[in-house]
Amino acid sequence: MPLVEWTLDENVAVLTMNSGENRINLTFLGELLKALDDIENKTKANALVVKAADPKIWCNGMDLDWLVPAIGRKDPDIEKFFDTQDKMYRRVTFYPMITVAALTGHAFAGGAILACSFDFMFMRADRGFLCFPEVDLNIPFLPYMDALIRRTMPMHKIMEAELTGKRFTASELEKFNIIRKACPSADETVKEAIAFAKSLNKGRVIVGEMKKVMNAHIGQFMDHIVRPDLQTGNVPIK
Repeated sequence: MPLVEWTLDENVAVLTMNSGENRINLTFLGELLKALDDIENKTKANALVVKAADPKIWCNGMDLDWLVPAIGRKDPDIEKFFDTQDKMYRRVTFYPMITVAALTGHAFAGGAILACSFDFMFMRADRGFLCFPEVDLNIPFLPYMDALIRRTMPMHKIMEAELTGKRFTASELEKFNIIRKACPSADETVKEAIAFAKSLNKGRVIVGEMKKVMNAHIGQFMDHIVRPDLQTGNVPIK
């Protein structure tokens, strides 16, 4: 089974992440970016919905089982990984069509940031949390990551999310309009997300141009990244 696959449902491309917990590593990033390119270049879809095959997890963030030892041994792929991860967040943020995250399970750490890169979110209410545990993992946010969270959540919830690592339920996120709807099950989450995406039917060109303006400040942060060393939290490695 491919790590990422997609199908068309009328004007909506439905992308499924099949890599178990969908940990973010170079292989997964390569497959996801290729799928996004194929959808844009080989179809006439004007909306994207992303779901996960795993019954519990949408995306569990960076593949720390690989990354932490790789940093310790100064693996030459580390810089390529971070550059590719940045590219992925940029690609989703500025993707030239409406994007909808169908959170069919947990979205943690980098997975939660990925969810915030989408234009809209739907989330299942019966299982799964949105959580930024970086404060407990001693991994600082890059400015563009914080900016993605800020465009998604009200400030008092950002403080709670980033400084406490709280696990947010779909019901609480719906209450504060962070997600569009808390759905009773994974299947209903996908169904609602696709129906919403179909109902919009907006042109790619205008959506892409609007995102360039709406997200210009995020793009500026992405253009000027100073990356802290994960071992110290304050030594630039780039």
